[in-house]
Amino acid sequence: MYPISSSLLKITLPLCCIVLASSCKILTPQKTSTGVKKSTTKTIEKYPYRPAKTRVFDLLHTKLEVSLDWQKQQLNGKATLLLKPYFYDQTSLAIDAKGMEIHSLEILGKKKYTPKYAYDKKVIEIALEETYSRSDSFYVEISYTAKPNELPKGGSAAITEDKGLYFINPDGSDLAKPRQVWTQGETEASSAWFPTIDATNERCTQEMYITADTNFQILTNGEYIYSKANAGGTRTEYWKMDLPHAPYLFMMAIGEYAVVDDQMKESKLFDWKDFEIKYYVEPKFKPYAKNIFGNTPEMIEFFSTRLGVKYPWQKYSQIVVRDYVSGAMENTSASVFMEALQVDDRELMDDNWDFIIAHELFHHWFGDLATCESWANLPLNESFANYSEFLWAEYKFGIDEAYLHAEKEAKEYFEESKNKNVDLIRFRYKDREDMFDRHSYNKGGLVLNMLRHQVGDEAFFKSLNVYLTKNRFKATEIHDLRLAFEEVTGEDLNWFFNQWFLASGHPVLNVKHTFAGNSLKINVTQLQDSSVFPIYRLPVEISVWENGVVKKHKIEITQAQQVFELPCATKPQSVLFDSKNQLLGIVEHTKTNEEWIFQYENANNYPNKIKALRALFDHPPATVKGQMVSVFADSKINAVLDKALSDSFWAVRKYALEQFTVQVVPNLESYLKKLSDMAINDSKPKVKANAMMLLASLGGNSFDEIFKANLNALPYSVCGAAMNILLKKNSPEAAAKAKELEFSENLDIAMTLGMHYVKQQDSSKYNWFKKQLNTGNGQKQYNMLFVFEKYIAYLPTEHKADAKKVLENIAEKSPHEVIKKQAKVCLGKL
Repeated sequence: MYPISSSLLKITLPLCCIVLASSCKILTPQKTSTGVKKSTTKTIEKYPYRPAKTRVFDLLHTKLEVSLDWQKQQLNGKATLLLKPYFYDQTSLAIDAKGMEIHSLEILGKKKYTPKYAYDKKVIEIALEETYSRSDSFYVEISYTAKPNELPKGGSAAITEDKGLYFINPDGSDLAKPRQVWTQGETEASSAWFPTIDATNERCTQEMYITADTNFQILTNGEYIYSKANAGGTRTEYWKMDLPHAPYLFMMAIGEYAVVDDQMKESKLFDWKDFEIKYYVEPKFKPYAKNIFGNTPEMIEFFSTRLGVKYPWQKYSQIVVRDYVSGAMENTSASVFMEALQVDDRELMDDNWDFIIAHELFHHWFGDLATCESWANLPLNESFANYSEFLWAEYKFGIDEAYLHAEKEAKEYFEESKNKNVDLIRFRYKDREDMFDRHSYNKGGLVLNMLRHQVGDEAFFKSLNVYLTKNRFKATEIHDLRLAFEEVTGEDLNWFFNQWFLASGHPVLNVKHTFAGNSLKINVTQLQDSSVFPIYRLPVEISVWENGVVKKHKIEITQAQQVFELPCATKPQSVLFDSKNQLLGIVEHTKTNEEWIFQYENANNYPNKIKALRALFDHPPATVKGQMVSVFADSKINAVLDKALSDSFWAVRKYALEQFTVQVVPNLESYLKKLSDMAINDSKPKVKANAMMLLASLGGNSFDEIFKANLNALPYSVCGAAMNILLKKNSPEAAAKAKELEFSENLDIAMTLGMHYVKQQDSSKYNWFKKQLNTGNGQKQYNMLFVFEKYIAYLPTEHKADAKKVLENIAEKSPHEVIKKQAKVCLGKL
């Protein structure tokens, strides 16, 4: 599961908001360092203990025969469940079934009979007419109607609704939206569309007979077997999943789709003959499907090789749905994704969706093959899926991209930890949905990275192989993972699992170093509140540069305050604590400017470079003789800025460009050639766009030829920035480009045009705004609502009634609370 929440729905300001700081104005930058602050916040767990569900029966197989009532938005079905007692003899059976109408229920075993049962709209309690032992299996056949829209409203920030079955545009009245039906089972919503034992520690094989209109594509778990035509313009497809998986991973999707086939490349390790890969997208995105999802075959090969466990399922399909209640879901062999993934090739030049694609794919090992036995153990699913994003970036795009991703993950976790500190594996929580947080995802993935550094690459991936092999088609708890690592390494790793998985918080460290004689002393103090958080055991590598040569030292911190003495022949040029950048914690290490400059110039990776730059640049201007003086008045620091603008990694160049917006940079004229070159030639589109905006901030028409040339750039960020700049200059070329791109679905373009129409007070553009609000994905809709809020002041009276209907529809039907809230703000302005 990839959660979509307010953290993923952010206001995207168009590049026109970038303003160059000049010598006439000082802007104080925001402090980016978390800083060393004694943490005392721990979430008090007053909630009841949440155990794994007791296995009373073993669900062996599920056969579903379903058809849809589009008008009523209901599902008519027959479920045939094969069960046997798990261990003890049983005379009654409980089946989860939420909000259904039960038409008939029969037991098919030693004899066929209709049992007595009670149903409270949540669970069917069945009285069996005989005693069944664990050697006895029998069938329960239930005819039912699922009524998802009659269920009580539920959900969370991560999964915004839990009614299990969703009809999208069922009557076809919305011409801008396709008709679709799709399901969402996690956490326990599969039992809203078919009767089952809805628990993570249950698993069964599966058959599906799905009846739908002939013009629709059908997708479910497992292998497609055959299709049968029916009278009345429908067909029934039969799909079979002969490998066991948890009920929450069952899925079904039906709709108007283009299906694009892909295939694995020849492999030295695995036989991929007859293995199917399919991408389901709306027809207009068919030309782009392979560019959106096209790294999937390579991902499957990479993860299979890295784990030493071949992708375990019969096929892999990926489908994009409208109005999804989360980000994505790893349904076994058929992952579902939110509509934001449907983009064209130009948008993919700016960014890709590999992180979320890798996340759901990796779940097919961690979550689908080996499944957490309870929601308390959710990090066994989500931490690994989260860490796959790092692994894929490291392999495909380089270690700096992986570090950049890890930095974002850590930032989000630290932000959540300001108000919430809980154990990764937690057995006490208010609601199971609360487990889907930045602890289970972000922190968990970063902890796995530390575990990898602790044991080494070979042992790490061998341990994962042992874990997956031993727990294939089983439910697992955290100790299964620990035991796999201990089996491989021969080490007792309780200390690591206790402090990182079974305790809350993170280390807060103050580091100081001093040199005297032939000794370098490293003083480390743990500042986190030890009454609520552990005193951590932290193996760390320290790199020391002496006369241009780096020497690496391994230390292990075990106390609240420790001094480590390292041999050092000469005064070090720089000392780098945690030089492998694997520690999840807040570290403040005091250094001189000279040491930070040396670190930037000699560091070989993104995190060590960016730490040095932030230490040098992120300071408010100083007061010298009553005058405000920028940090860049120091010629040595200014020289570092100049080097950073040409750094090999784009994120460093982008950060260097940002300094012009928050600091006074002396001798701006000396940077114009460099900025011009970046605006023309930088390999990263978003850096190129930022460089253009900086040039535009200088005013005048000196760089108009650069802007006009970039109007025809393919990346939307570059084209949009050029159009933004030139529209302000009333350029006819920009006006023509705006007309050409008026109905582009790209967010940057839409935001640029929307702000332009607001500035022009163009009252004729209501229908344009209406189309943007009605056809965009959640991210675009959220952002356009903020622009539309400003446009309301120029909205003609004849459109206000219609605008009210549009906003009311969004406020009522959007699956995202933040979007509903902003729609209501706009309604208040009408």
